[in-house]
Amino acid sequence: MAVPTTAVPAELEHGADGKPRKVRRPGPTSRVFWLIAYGLTIAAVLLRLPTLHETVRQQLRDSDMAGKVEDKSMEALAVNIGLLLAVFLSMMLLAVFYSLAAVVERNVLTMRRQAGRDLGFGLGFVIALLCTFPVHLVCSALAISSPKTTGWYYLYVLLVALSAPILFRKDWVGLDRRKIITTYAFTVGLAGLSLAV
Repeated sequence: MAVPTTAVPAELEHGADGKPRKVRRPGPTSRVFWLIAYGLTIAAVLLRLPTLHETVRQQLRDSDMAGKVEDKSMEALAVNIGLLLAVFLSMMLLAVFYSLAAVVERNVLTMRRQAGRDLGFGLGFVIALLCTFPVHLVCSALAISSPKTTGWYYLYVLLVALSAPILFRKDWVGLDRRKIITTYAFTVGLAGLSLAV
């Protein structure tokens, strides 16, 4: 009597060199959601430019360098170059943060919610999006140069970290307490990492 087996396709079983390879599985969040979130957050950062421009100009005037720069066009050039570098650095930090959130989501926070036939999002995506996009949007709307100047920002990030897993509580059924504590530890850690962005 033959035992039925399921065959794994050859391209998944062996690499080009003939050695077995590990196939990377996709994360809970669809790639299109990550790209939309990144684009929205960068747009919110760009909306903050007028406030940041005025803040940087004021700090330059208040510094001891103000007397040394006599030409206003040189002052404007310095401010614009500083803002350009700040936006570029923000874009890079956001890309790294979103990539790290995707890795954590793929390996630890594997919970998923469907958002259409082929689309879904996970816990890491929810935390990454809620800890970055609304913060920059509110800073833009209220003309706040840095969210780190207020204690409400830190409270908000902690609230996101503690409440986001509740959206995925149906995935907790059957999990032991250690796994739930690990989930919360990673959500707090990921949200805390957003403070650096």
